[in-house]
Amino acid sequence: MITGIICEFNPFHSGHRYLIDTVRKYSDGVICVMSGNFVQRGEFAVYDKFTRAKAALDGGADIIIELPCIYSLMSANGFAKYAVQILESLGIVDEIAFGAECDDIKKLTETAKEIRLSDNKIRNEMKKGISYPEARRRVIGSEILDTPNNILALEYINETSLPCRAVKRIGKGHDTDDLSYSASAIRKTLEFSTVSSMKNCEKAILAKLRTMSKNDFMQIEDVNEGLENRIYNAVRTSSSLNEIYAKIKTKRYTHSRIRRIILKAFLGIKKEYISDVPYIRILGFNEKGRNLLSQMKKSAILPIISRYSDTHAQSDAAKSLFELECSCTDLYNLGYQHPLPCGTEQTSKIVIKKE
Repeated sequence: MITGIICEFNPFHSGHRYLIDTVRKYSDGVICVMSGNFVQRGEFAVYDKFTRAKAALDGGADIIIELPCIYSLMSANGFAKYAVQILESLGIVDEIAFGAECDDIKKLTETAKEIRLSDNKIRNEMKKGISYPEARRRVIGSEILDTPNNILALEYINETSLPCRAVKRIGKGHDTDDLSYSASAIRKTLEFSTVSSMKNCEKAILAKLRTMSKNDFMQIEDVNEGLENRIYNAVRTSSSLNEIYAKIKTKRYTHSRIRRIILKAFLGIKKEYISDVPYIRILGFNEKGRNLLSQMKKSAILPIISRYSDTHAQSDAAKSLFELECSCTDLYNLGYQHPLPCGTEQTSKIVIKKE
């Protein structure tokens, strides 16, 4: 039994270790698809992807595969869709496991089905000027939709043909003061001088945004229905990112969606880049992972890359995506108090954990 886990590990904590330890009781291997340097909340990852990959390997994972930034900066649906696509493309994953506030897989599956069947009702509810999450909550009326891990779990279930396993999330929960089991609580204790943060390069982001036209904002994924006008006006009249977020925010647009759009605008991630995943990017593995990787090379339906030179023989789509990732990493490096130079993506080496 090989189990896939979709994650961010931002940063890795005791709850993540508990998830992996629980999975290992019945699984012969744990493969994680992890967000790279940017996370689904529309923020810089506090630690770079290779640092987080090493922490995950130390925490019991066998292979870490990158979810490229164009996918990690999508809504929950897009995030789940492409992460699942990577796991299914490997050809050796037997199931997907995830941590959730609700570990009743039957209840989760039934709720996921109800959401699929209620899509038209949800869209109609959105016409009242509310966001998709709020419209979904009103139509479905389930407490399962009150917590973020459950919501992602529902997306995984709807996107995959693989069996799913839910592991009960432990600790106080998301966005609490739980320093053992809440990534958001841990992030609040980290000094800006020790991590990569949008705050550290806020002026650079503002400078980029101020050079953009309404048409430029229209090219960003998830910008529609005239939202480009609202963004443009907010950018022109604001002197901080928080001020921009506040001026764009309405009942229809969630803070997370706004943060993702602004970050994608800074990174230059446009709608034209969105397509099926063109490659499998290995960030790290241990000795068991090395054996799994050998199996993947025979079974995977996508090319496997582990270094920059591996992209040279790939499709145009693969080379284009990797070049975008390189550019985004150069901008991520501005997030440190003492910025790193360009080119670290091209020269980085995968993490190999020795037993």
